[in-house]
Amino acid sequence: MKKLWHLYSLLVISTGWGAGPTISNYLSEEKNLIFDYESKINSLRSSMLRKSWINPINISYTLNYAEGSISGDYDEKLFRIGIDQPIFKSGGIYYAIRYANASEKANLGTIVLEKKKMMADALSILYSIEKVRLQKRQLQLLIENDSIDIRRKEEQYEAGLIDSSFLDQAIIQRNRDRTSLLALELNEEKLRESFRLLSDENPDELELPTLELIEKRDYIASNLELENSRYNLLKDSYDSKMRWAKYLPTLSLYASYNDQEHDFANMKRYRDDFTNFGVRISMPLSVNSPEDIEEGKVNYLKSAVKLQDDRKRVENEYDMLMKTLKLIDEKIALANSDAKLYRRLLRSTRERIEAGSKTKLDAEVLENSLKMAEIDAQVYRIEKQIQLLKLYEKVRDR
Repeated sequence: MKKLWHLYSLLVISTGWGAGPTISNYLSEEKNLIFDYESKINSLRSSMLRKSWINPINISYTLNYAEGSISGDYDEKLFRIGIDQPIFKSGGIYYAIRYANASEKANLGTIVLEKKKMMADALSILYSIEKVRLQKRQLQLLIENDSIDIRRKEEQYEAGLIDSSFLDQAIIQRNRDRTSLLALELNEEKLRESFRLLSDENPDELELPTLELIEKRDYIASNLELENSRYNLLKDSYDSKMRWAKYLPTLSLYASYNDQEHDFANMKRYRDDFTNFGVRISMPLSVNSPEDIEEGKVNYLKSAVKLQDDRKRVENEYDMLMKTLKLIDEKIALANSDAKLYRRLLRSTRERIEAGSKTKLDAEVLENSLKMAEIDAQVYRIEKQIQLLKLYEKVRDR
């Protein structure tokens, strides 16, 4: 089933925004369960918050013994069940329910953001692993060219055309490139370890998706951070109204059933079974009420300003990412231009080899240089995918 889910995710993501932006879920079963449990906890807490205005039914049973009383020894049994329930709080009940709904959506949005961030981290590691693989291949080609350069300089040194310093520099350069290759191998292993901490999948068996650019309008409309800011604004709006309603009149209904039994030593036993009920109007008078109400208003105003600030930040992030993508596209174009140049030089070199003015070593160097330029373009395309991933990790799946 996991393989089917991954295949479905890849099919959805390859179709672009039209099918709704989403990223593949490569997280381990444990990681997914943790987020599922967090969502369940949020749902349960919100359910309790929605019903918080309903007071509990109180049930009590008292057994009391007395000795040495003026009226003599006696024992008393009392069973009582009662409720004291506000039924009107000047709008406070309505706003409390709306506050709970907004809180649930804001908290759920935070959980979704955290999960998508972790999913994006896993996918980013996969892209980075592929990038390191390409860079390793690039260095291997460069080392091949270093070896060819050493062979040439050995011949030139033996012919007395150059001194040993030129040969030494060529050998040093090859050793540097070999050291860089070892560093890349270590980096790849670190990336694999990071991926193992997030996923149970084998990175070598996963196909990398191709992300498409999300339009700015759609990105802002489905941005989870802005969505959370809007729910927080709504939540603070209801909180402000709840504080205001807290100091207005409250109408409560109270009722109780009482079953009381007395047993005196010098009197006969009697039992009292009765029910009482009524209504009560109350209104608290607190010296802190103006500050409490004002604090709610200030919180609401702060959330409104924060929403505007978050929108500006999201727009600036998108604009900055577009500039980054443009630079990457220019790098891809340069790499393609270099590859085109190497192809032309390679054709010319092969013609000269037939004419006897060039050697096969010259062609090998150019072939390796051509492959490195082509790999450059592939590396830049992966960097572009990593940048696009920053958009996908912050938008709501549709």
